[in-house]
Amino acid sequence: MTVVGCSSSAIKASKDEARLSFYVIDTMEQGTPEWLSWRKGVIGASDAPTIMGENPWASPNRLLEEKLGLHPEFTGNAATREGHQLEAFARRELDKRQTGKLRPTIVQHSDDPFLAASLDGIDATNRHIFEIKCGAKAYELTRKTRTIPTYYFAQLQHMLMVTGLNSLCYAAYRPHEPMILIDVIRDERYIKGMRKKEIQFIDELVSRGHKVQNVFHGSKVH
Repeated sequence: MTVVGCSSSAIKASKDEARLSFYVIDTMEQGTPEWLSWRKGVIGASDAPTIMGENPWASPNRLLEEKLGLHPEFTGNAATREGHQLEAFARRELDKRQTGKLRPTIVQHSDDPFLAASLDGIDATNRHIFEIKCGAKAYELTRKTRTIPTYYFAQLQHMLMVTGLNSLCYAAYRPHEPMILIDVIRDERYIKGMRKKEIQFIDELVSRGHKVQNVFHGSKVH
């Protein structure tokens, strides 16, 4: 079974262009020491579910202490390492469905430099973005419900908030299984509440003397 809900033509660029504006940071590679250090000063997409209280495995207070260096950050396990290894295969599969090659990159909000996201895939036009999940549990849940797992909702909406895009493509991938694609639409009301909570989180970090990202990097897309 393949649920095709987000081909290039399905994502409405005309609606996106009204608010599309963000910085693309192609000079920094995800997973490097530079990226890990930089990430401590920003709110990334993977932080959003925790801040919104939707992450069943972590609390906002724990995340705050990790950013402050009071606890070591989660560095992954066997499942997350497998997922990371499979991302390249999933991108190649997605490339076959697109007009151009996708690349992973880092993006930064055009107004608030402390809001950022590490994207699994973005096309050459910078108007179509992809979030790839390769875990067996995520795949099975997506296949069964035909929708994204609820604990990923904030992560995906954060990406849309940072880029200003109206939609993105969620791709669930497992080897030797059909790729499942779901179009995720921007939820403006949810984003408004999320941004408020994320700024409160940043304010708390600053009040504790933490240095947050206040510089824009890369090239601006608008």
